[in-house]
Amino acid sequence: MESTVDEATSATAAKPSRLRRIFRLGLEWTTAAMVAAAVVAGAFLGLQALQRGAVADDGPAPRPPIPVAVLPIAIQPGYSIEERFTGRVEPARTAPVAFERAGLVLEVLADEGATVAADAPLARMDTEPLLLERRRLVAEREAVEADRALSALTEDRRRRLVDEGWTSGQSFDEARLGGTALEARRAALDAAIAALDLDIAKSTIRAPFAGTVARRGVDEGTVVEAGTPLVILQETARPQARIGLPPRRATALTPGTTVGLVAAGQALEGTVAAVTPDLDPSTRTVSALIDLPADAGLVMGDLVRLSLSREVPDAGAWVPIGALTEAERGLWSVLTVTGGEVPAAAREAVEILHVADGRAFVRGTFAAGDRVIVEGRHRITPGQPVTVAATAE
Repeated sequence: MESTVDEATSATAAKPSRLRRIFRLGLEWTTAAMVAAAVVAGAFLGLQALQRGAVADDGPAPRPPIPVAVLPIAIQPGYSIEERFTGRVEPARTAPVAFERAGLVLEVLADEGATVAADAPLARMDTEPLLLERRRLVAEREAVEADRALSALTEDRRRRLVDEGWTSGQSFDEARLGGTALEARRAALDAAIAALDLDIAKSTIRAPFAGTVARRGVDEGTVVEAGTPLVILQETARPQARIGLPPRRATALTPGTTVGLVAAGQALEGTVAAVTPDLDPSTRTVSALIDLPADAGLVMGDLVRLSLSREVPDAGAWVPIGALTEAERGLWSVLTVTGGEVPAAAREAVEILHVADGRAFVRGTFAAGDRVIVEGRHRITPGQPVTVAATAE
């Protein structure tokens, strides 16, 4: 009996606990539902606000056109290439001065670097052997003269004897022809004496032209063979430039024409003297000889540069190097200004043909009259509005 009452009491006590749990669960579900409803409502209201803002705002204000400097494109049929060729200054004439015979050098009258006039004495050779030989020949000639005088007297006597019949004509002929032989002997001696006089005169060697002694080969007291150079004489008063040119470019030079040169840091004008016809096998060039001004102050061996222009027939246009932008596959590009109500930048592909003096000669997709943007291209993209602020020349 007591057991039954306890169970009933326990059951009655357990009911309030289950009710509380049910109530708590219901409260939690109600709270979650209210939070979810609030989130949905907030999102809905925010979306409506964004839509209203989108309707009210038409987007950011457009950027103003960028001012640029342009250069009108002028199509040309070709371009000119400045080719430079290098040579050296050399004297117009160079002579290794030497004696024509062997002998003892008594005196060298010109040192290295000395400037001498034409026909000035440069060296003297010992002439004593020549003078002795000349005295011998003169004495022999005097003996021949005496024999010739005797032969003339003998010839005259025998002519009278033949006329009177006292002697034969044979003796007269011998006297007459003996005189002729003596005359021939006298003429030979005269020629030998003249040759000795010439050798004596040439024992003092003289400058063949005015110039400067570049090198001295021997000193006094030296016994030299015929043709041994005593001094090297250069005609420095008339310097020349020897410049090697390809045969096809040498045809552009005509003797007597004036060309521009650069030597020793100064610009000069020279006159083409000649173009050699032979080809140098080592350089495959021909030599152009160009007369230079005597007062240019050049030193033999100075470098000389010759500039020649060559026309290349290839249509294109000149643009500043600063207007070029490197593109793909070895090409380049430029920005041009398109026409229309709102000018805009456009990209044109170009190929560089030649570069000179800060400019590039190019060909590409542009047309004559297009305007190339020369400044501010790094701030511009194709299609961007621009306004022309200046036009370059």
